[in-house]
Amino acid sequence: MQDAEKKQITPAELAAAMLQFTMKSIENSWDTLRPAVAAYLQDPVLTQDKEDELIKEIYIAALALEIYCIPHAFDTEIAGLVKSGMGEIMASSNLSEHRLSESISHYYLPRLATVELSTTADLAMALAQEAASILYDRLELPLKPIDPTNSLLWVKLFPFLVQHVGKWPILSTNFEVIQERR
Repeated sequence: MQDAEKKQITPAELAAAMLQFTMKSIENSWDTLRPAVAAYLQDPVLTQDKEDELIKEIYIAALALEIYCIPHAFDTEIAGLVKSGMGEIMASSNLSEHRLSESISHYYLPRLATVELSTTADLAMALAQEAASILYDRLELPLKPIDPTNSLLWVKLFPFLVQHVGKWPILSTNFEVIQERR
């Protein structure tokens, strides 16, 4: 696609599209994870409130990983624009009431930063494992094992999270990010 054919959008519009893309992707495949999650409840029937809570936690983990990886996923100029747009969207009244930023800043970003400081052959895999580990710990499921090793929940959760991250650069190729509308 030539640049002339690309739709021009602002950084905030691109960030909003990315957030929506991740959320829809998680919602559309939730049914594949639902039985594994329900197995760790006292009553294996998920209420709508509990489902919403669990989907939100998964979304926060995916979003934290995506936000953390913005500088790695885009060239420097686009990464700066995407990051500024993301800040604008996260601070908007629509999202601020959900307190996504607090969870991301408090739980995910500090631990993801420690992964980057370590030496690893596959930084992306190490970051995904750390995000999944944080998510596993945060999920309020009374019957889940403390240690995720060999847990059905971990076996299902980790690939579920991984399949929903890393697609933002592909999405952004359809657009030209501009500072303001012409």
